[in-house]
Amino acid sequence: MKFTVKTLPRAEADIRQIFRYIHGRSRPGAAAWLNALDWTRQRLRENANSYGEADENEHFQIELKQALFRTRKGRVYRLVFTIVENEVRILRVRGAGQAAIEPDTI
Repeated sequence: MKFTVKTLPRAEADIRQIFRYIHGRSRPGAAAWLNALDWTRQRLRENANSYGEADENEHFQIELKQALFRTRKGRVYRLVFTIVENEVRILRVRGAGQAAIEPDTI
């Protein structure tokens, strides 16, 4: 099943913040991070149901899933999303060391 992937405003803000942070340290690193993010979104279009629960899932009334991706340096990031019919809704993008997502931050 093919999914439509929609990135919600909070996730877009996360993307901008992480990109700016990385860009301030390494322009090539920021471009590579964005490529890894886009590749992960493409994987969600193809196979979103195959991903596991997000760490925070038990605190939400909707099912939260996560897709992990890495940079060349090995830093792990995750897309936190939910599936509604044939649409993947990316709710947040989190980096290593960031606080868990709370229900009021979606």
